Parts: sequence; C-alpha cells; structure tokens
Amino acid sequence: MSYQVIARKWRPQTYSEVVAQEHVAKTIANAISKGRISHAYLFAGPRGVGKTTMARIVAKSLNCVNGPTPEPCGVCEFCTEIKNGNSFDVIEIDGASNTGVDNIRELRENVHSAPLKSRYKVYIIDEVHMLSKSAFNALLKTLEEPPAHVVFIFATTEIHQIPETILSRCQKFIFKRIPAVQIVQQLSTIANKEEYSIDQKALYHIARASGGSMRDAQSLLDQVISFGGKEVTEQDVLSLLGIVSLKQYCDCIEIIVRGDVPSLIHFIEDSITAGVDIARFITGFADVVYAMRLCSVADVRALLGYSDEELSLLKETAQHFHDEQLSLFYTMLLDCQKELKYTGNERAVVEMFCIDIMGMLKRPTLASVLKQLDENPGTVQKKNLNDVGPKESKTHDDTKIIMHAWTQLLQNLHASKQYMFFKLTHVKASYSEGQLVLFVMGDSSNGFYKQLLSKQEIKQIEDELFKLSKRKVVIRIESAKNDVPPPDAVMLPHAEDPEKPHPLAEQIKAIFDGEIIK
Repeated sequence: MSYQVIARKWRPQTYSEVVAQEHVAKTIANAISKGRISHAYLFAGPRGVGKTTMARIVAKSLNCVNGPTPEPCGVCEFCTEIKNGNSFDVIEIDGASNTGVDNIRELRENVHSAPLKSRYKVYIIDEVHMLSKSAFNALLKTLEEPPAHVVFIFATTEIHQIPETILSRCQKFIFKRIPAVQIVQQLSTIANKEEYSIDQKALYHIARASGGSMRDAQSLLDQVISFGGKEVTEQDVLSLLGIVSLKQYCDCIEIIVRGDVPSLIHFIEDSITAGVDIARFITGFADVVYAMRLCSVADVRALLGYSDEELSLLKETAQHFHDEQLSLFYTMLLDCQKELKYTGNERAVVEMFCIDIMGMLKRPTLASVLKQLDENPGTVQKKNLNDVGPKESKTHDDTKIIMHAWTQLLQNLHASKQYMFFKLTHVKASYSEGQLVLFVMGDSSNGFYKQLLSKQEIKQIEDELFKLSKRKVVIRIESAKNDVPPPDAVMLPHAEDPEKPHPLAEQIKAIFDGEIIK
C-alpha cells in the first residue's frame, strides 16, 4: 500500500476525535440523536481546524447503517465509502473552482434526484464564500425549499463574505483555532503510535508555527520526521523551519540589555549562517516580546502556547523591562517587519533595529520620570532615571518641595476659592528656612499690603502647604521694594501667567532635552 500522509491517516472519524471543537460536536450529535436534522449547516473558522472533517462525520452519522446516529459505526459500507471519499451520495464541491452560476444550476437539477443507495444526499461545499453573487442567488431558491433527502454543509474561512440571505437559512457553527497545548498533545499521540521519538520542545515549535491549524501541524510533523528520522530533536525542527528557539531570543535580549554591540553582531551572523530566515526571525521576535509583556501582567499560559519551562524563561527575561519599554519594543519590531519588505539588505535593517533598541533602553521611561517626580517633586535629575526603585535614597530639597506645593496650592485656589486666588494675583513668593515670604507688588507706602490676608486665611494656607509638602511652613507678608523682590529670592511661576510653563513641564523638558511648543 502506498504511503499515506499523517494528515490523512490520522483524520478524525468520530465526533470525540475532533480536537478543540467540542462545542460543535456535542451540538450536532445531540441534534441528530433527537432527530432534529437541519437541511443546511455552515461551518466557519480558520483553515485546518476540522470543518471538512466534521462535515464528513455528519454525513456518516446521517447515512450509517445504524443511522441517523451520533455514533457512526465507521465499518459499514456507507461509512467506509464516505471515509475513502468515493460515496456517490456524498458530493464534495470546491467552491473556489466552481464559482459560476452554471455550476450551481447543475447542482439544482441534481438535488431533486433521490440518493442512489444512501439515506441522504449530502452536498459538502468547501470555501463556499468563493461563489459568485449570481451563484449564491441561484442557490438561494434550493435552500428555501430543499428536498427532504438533501443536506447541505457549507465550509468557509470567510463567513463575512457570505450573503445574509444564505446565512439566515443555515445553522451556523464557528470553529476555533486549536490551542498549541492541544496540538502538542495530539502530535505526541501520533508520534508515539507511529513509533517516532520527538523532543517535547520540538513539538511546541511545530504547534506555534502551525498557527492553530491541526492540518498544518500534522504536515510539519510529516516534514520533520522525513528530515530527522526516528529521533527528532529540537534542533532538527529549528533547522527545518528556519527559526530560532525561545532560549536564543532571550539570549539576544540579554545582549541588547547589556548594550553589547559586538556580541549582537556575532549573534546575527551566527543566525544567518545557520540558515535562519530574517523575516521569520523578526516575526518570532515580536511574538516573544508580546508574550513577555502578557505573561508579566497576567496568567495567559493557554493563550501563548508555551511550556511551563518556556513561560518561566519569559517571565525572568521580562524583568529587565518596564511595561512601557516592552510596548515600544513591540512597536519597533512591527516597524522593522515593514522595512524588511522594501530593503535589499535585511541584515543591516535588523542590526540597526537592535542597536536602536539599545538606545531606547538607555533613555528614561515616562513611568520612571513620573515616579521620581511623585517621590521627590522638583528634584528629578537627567541621569539614572531607570534606576529609580524602592531602596533608592531620597534627596529632600525643602526649597524645591515647598515651591512645588505653593504652585499646586495656587492651582487649587484658582479652581475652588477664586476670591483668595485674586488676592494673590500680584504676589511673588520666596522660601527660606521654614518661612514662605509673600512679596506684594505695588504701592507699599500706606502699609495696605499687611492686610492682604487675614490671620485665618494665613492659617489655612499654612495648613494646606503642610498637607501638600509634609513640611511645616510659616507665612510672612512683605512689600516688594520698587516692585522687585530681593535678588536672592527663589521665584515661582504664577498660575495665571500664560508665558511661564508649569515647573514640572520645565523639569521634563530638561530631562528629555525637549522644547515646549504650547
């Protein structure tokens, strides 16, 4: 007997054997057991997840010698013919190559003839979304009034391209992508029964490369067995697929974190020499960074399709980064993917990208800036911002902290107590050794400036400053000689002054060598 590929040899023959589509299998099996057989079913979902396989099992359920039954025997004449694809009463049509209205008209003429020897005539139309508009219109009349002995099963990867008039006349079932863990389990079972020894890590690479398609995974398994023989290693799979392992990606990330350009160049050179496809390398890199970010914030084991060992490595590597950096890392990888499509020097693009990542990691993150501003208002320096941590010592500059608190107080007054804010319109402030001196601009000859604030208002300001700065402050009111405060006074920008930016904005501008536009 000629060789049969794994995808065909291990095609499921019963509802229970279809992986990850239990919701579809259970619904259809229950409906058939109760005699609730629809005249039209629509199976939608990604390629290689079991749509056509499920359609053939339904056909066996309807035409089995024991049927209609949710458990076809698989050995009777009807089941055997359907399994082998030579049943006269189960007609499989490729929608992609039979798109015209003439094909559907021929089908309409044939549906009225009785089955040759089976109970039902079953039409399985694959890629049904490829039918033309006129072909769908021709099919519509048959779906509205189908013969009792006919069942249509449509399969599609593009359900949104099917007219609503067709959808409304079908029972719709949505097939899911198959999780990597379940693909690994199925491939492991097949390998054991075929008496092949395959590294578990290799199976995870195959499962992720398949993109959730069992058929693609089985085809890859066939390929690696041909390459590796009876014992397939992880390296066999990496070499065949032209990819690198998670460990290698993490090693590359460690090099980038260290800023070690020579080691980076050697890593990329070794990867290219080993036959790694550059475009696949960047795609895989993006997947790794995506996984690092997700696993650092949530338990997404089933979603990512990594083994427990790989997840531990991902979490460990993710600790080098702030969440903001991982987000930018991922975005830069996507940009690199786009550039690779339009370059003749893929290696240069990848090397420049990785060096850019090194530069990105040296820059302070917005999160680190805000954290230090929150812990030490007004004292953020331009260096060592990524080293901010719970054990870092704090520099308590009372003057700058009180300045920050005073500015915040003015903003609060502007929003809630405008009458008091109005009194402070022409005030400049200076802090020194526990006293905040308010210099009043204007004519001071009559001593009116001393009546600027009542004792109760001064007390309120002192209490509010204590809340904002956690420091005891005494308010003193003085007159500014000739409208000019003392030359050694520390001036504060007034909240109403549109020409002077907020002090936090000034500090952030200095940190990033920026420019305030508006």
